[in-house]
Amino acid sequence: MPAITNKQQLLSQAHTALKKKYPVAEPAEERRPVLEELVYAILREGTTRADADRAYDAIRKTFIDWNEVRVSTVQEVADALRPIPQAGNRAMRIIGLLQKVFEERYSFTLEDLDKKGLKQAAKQLSRYKEDVTDFTVAWVLQRTLGGHAIPLDEPTLRVLRRLGVVEEGEADGLEAVRASIEHVIPKARGPEFTELMSLHAKELCVEGTPNCPACPLKSDCPTGQEVLAAAKKPAEGKPRPKSR
Repeated sequence: MPAITNKQQLLSQAHTALKKKYPVAEPAEERRPVLEELVYAILREGTTRADADRAYDAIRKTFIDWNEVRVSTVQEVADALRPIPQAGNRAMRIIGLLQKVFEERYSFTLEDLDKKGLKQAAKQLSRYKEDVTDFTVAWVLQRTLGGHAIPLDEPTLRVLRRLGVVEEGEADGLEAVRASIEHVIPKARGPEFTELMSLHAKELCVEGTPNCPACPLKSDCPTGQEVLAAAKKPAEGKPRPKSR
């Protein structure tokens, strides 16, 4: 990973440039209860706020309460979530989470986690493995429990890898990568940083071939420089047409 000063400069410049490119609204001040935010985080991982909002609103309108979601089939919940990507997988995770919470508490509340401290809350949430990920735990810490956490999903990591902030091998230690990013991004800028990364990953820094010519980060991005240089080579290699 680059030295901390270089990484900090890269992320600061990227944040400023992306903020100009994608004006984002501030997250709502009203916090969801912990369980609801955890469900929302499952929908939010790997996608954008707009997609997650639509899916979350649909699931709340389709089902009477969380217990009805719990006893519904994966297909029924997935149908309510579409067109969000991987609706079936998300539905399975939500049902699994609700089932685990119900078996443990005979209710659908996790509000006592707010009183246990961030480390203990994160440890408790991580117990619902298979259904929660590092991203979803970090999301709840950031959005509901008031902690300093930067949720990192695969689209965000893709942007950070291409920018040279995160190296390929570092994804094996996701918690360590997240801690290093949290050291650079201030707590107050965390939610906005998360939104900007998601938007950029969807709009320009897409999977496969990114749209580097339109990217506001291309001058600082090693991947952008490589893509743009490669695009110029064929044109430069062509023989000049003979004058007539």
